[in-house]
Amino acid sequence: MLWNVYLLLLFQRSCIWHRDATMVAVDDPVTEGPDPKSKEIGRAQGMYINLQLDDKGLHLMFSVIFTDGEFKGSTLEIQGADLFAMKEREISIVSGTGFFRFVKGYGIMTTHFIDIPNLRAILKLHVTVKHY
Repeated sequence: MLWNVYLLLLFQRSCIWHRDATMVAVDDPVTEGPDPKSKEIGRAQGMYINLQLDDKGLHLMFSVIFTDGEFKGSTLEIQGADLFAMKEREISIVSGTGFFRFVKGYGIMTTHFIDIPNLRAILKLHVTVKHY
């Protein structure tokens, strides 16, 4: 099963700053397309942690919670490194619920838009999962 999910990440919520790391709790829209006015089909809820000394990557752990559409009520659990300086990054789909129960897979994440000074980004996540 293959499909695209757009994550409109607006990081200005719930930041914890430390001299060696930044943790950000997110609850951001997941939409059908890259336009911020696209139909919202879910929420990305979780954490991003910046632990890299060069500030060019994050470790992310979040749930995509589908609130509308074909997968309403289901979730995908996502985890991995987001080296956002790279054009494409591969992250793990480690589990899911509902329609995605017992799935494993991967996602290819690309940056559609990024505004680092204002901590805003629009990311495209192309997901491939397999039911076991």
